[in-house]
Amino acid sequence: MIYVLFLMLALVYNWRKFGKDRNTLIQSLKESTHVSHREMILAHNFHVFILEVFMAIVVAHLVTERSMAVGILGLGFLYVIILFCGFFIYRSFIRYLERSASLYLWDSFKSHIIKELRVSFALIMLPILIYSVISWTFQDGVYEEWGSLWFIGIFFNIIFVSVLTILCTVIIMLRLIPNREITEPEYLEIINKRLEQINMPNFRVRWIETDVKNAFVVGLKLLRFSNQTMFVGRKLRNMLTMEEFDAVICHELAHVANRHIHKRVIDLLKNFISIIMGVVFFMTLVIGTSLIYWGEDVSVHTATTSLISFVLCFGWFVFNYSLLFETIRSHEYEADAFAVIKMGASYKALVSSLEKLSSPEELPEYLVSRTRKAQKKGFIARFISRYFSTHPELEERAKFLREKIELDLPFNYYISSAQRVRAYLSYLINWKVSVPLCLTFVCLFGWMTFNYRQGSEMVAYVQRTPAQILMRDENLMENLNSRPLLVGQTMMFYIVNKKDEALIETSLKNGASKSRTLIYLAQQKNFPLLERYYQSYQNEISEDEYFLILRKTAQVNFTEGYRYLVNAERFESLRSAYKEDIAKFQETSKRAPASVKE
Repeated sequence: MIYVLFLMLALVYNWRKFGKDRNTLIQSLKESTHVSHREMILAHNFHVFILEVFMAIVVAHLVTERSMAVGILGLGFLYVIILFCGFFIYRSFIRYLERSASLYLWDSFKSHIIKELRVSFALIMLPILIYSVISWTFQDGVYEEWGSLWFIGIFFNIIFVSVLTILCTVIIMLRLIPNREITEPEYLEIINKRLEQINMPNFRVRWIETDVKNAFVVGLKLLRFSNQTMFVGRKLRNMLTMEEFDAVICHELAHVANRHIHKRVIDLLKNFISIIMGVVFFMTLVIGTSLIYWGEDVSVHTATTSLISFVLCFGWFVFNYSLLFETIRSHEYEADAFAVIKMGASYKALVSSLEKLSSPEELPEYLVSRTRKAQKKGFIARFISRYFSTHPELEERAKFLREKIELDLPFNYYISSAQRVRAYLSYLINWKVSVPLCLTFVCLFGWMTFNYRQGSEMVAYVQRTPAQILMRDENLMENLNSRPLLVGQTMMFYIVNKKDEALIETSLKNGASKSRTLIYLAQQKNFPLLERYYQSYQNEISEDEYFLILRKTAQVNFTEGYRYLVNAERFESLRSAYKEDIAKFQETSKRAPASVKE
């Protein structure tokens, strides 16, 4: 029933949409001078109709209880069924158009749709390809096939599926966007002249038969295969002079001549690799720093560590994408300069055409005030517009192009942020900067080496010296809570390892950390001392410190100490997150938690 409901909604929606656009559609069919143009208009509406009905059925399917039972191939088969059923439903619609427009449309449309079945298969392939790239990336198959080189397998899978996705997208755009070949001789003369300049006489250029105020290039050229196409909006014919139209064509063909689409795909892959490497580096850095700074207490600061890791990784992600967008903007600067410097387009015509393309349409009076308010961007909107837009501001483009012309700079001259960073690094190589840095590094390394050697000697001294002498060593008693080896346990760990009660007692009286002493006793599984000192100092340790002691007993499988601490009154008020963390160790050691008080 729900499928019928969503199907009826899709049909009603299309009927209402046709009611609004009926006059425009009939008028376009009457004004079409070529059969191919009428076929294109009808095919566009047909494919949009099928796609909207298919999406309605998909939504109906997803809200049912067994939404995952059919799978992606089942949805592809469902699309084929809708395609054939829709073909016969669309026949009655075309009969209506034939009567309204006094044209004979059905036979040519039928032959056209049969010839263009590849469009339908491209529509089926897109969701399958997207599903494949997800499954190939995250399922276990790639790890089994490539072994330790799994990341290379993921890399090739992404490239393969991405290229196929681009190819299918271009096929769909060629048919779902209402477009036709350019036959007007005055425009063909300009286009063919520029195509000869870039040595691509067979490049495909088509009108978009809607009021699109833009021109763009899609597709890839791989070896001898090419599906690149430039689309030009119909409105450009009305709003641009022939000289301005020529400048726009030169700009778009400059993208093709300089292989900007290919470079963007490669930059996107580089960006993906850079993000992965950066995330691994920052995670390692944060975890390593946390272990050095907090030592045994690192598990208490999991939330802080996670927050710092997220901020660093997200910042790295934003930074990488800002560089990607900057690269795309540099392509716009390069295309502007190539069009004027290399192809001979008029600078004034290019700037004036960009002004016309970026200017807002005529708006009703009630929208003027809203538009002015929208143009007053806040800080966040200005930041996003500056660093995450594909096209630079018009003033910047015109100014930079004028500088290139006046200073006789090459068309591809551009100093990116990455180049600025490399310039700063080269500045650091200068001896006036590098020598102080090297001296600072040497001093820091020497200090760390000296402290490590001194700490090693202190550890060896504690291990071989009798307890009676250690209790009288004032220097030792002042450094009980310091880490002799920069990373790892404090000096109290090595004192506890001597298993001398008098030495431990003296150390505690001299300010040794009670919680760390209990942790080290739990690590040694010394229950008598653990029980004795916990009873004495339980009111002096915090909840986090109690959790660390309890966690250590579970970690080292110290059953007697674990049961004692769990049955303490402190356990009842322990945070649930801490209890869940303890339970994980219990599951790992395959022991039932002693959660019931004895």
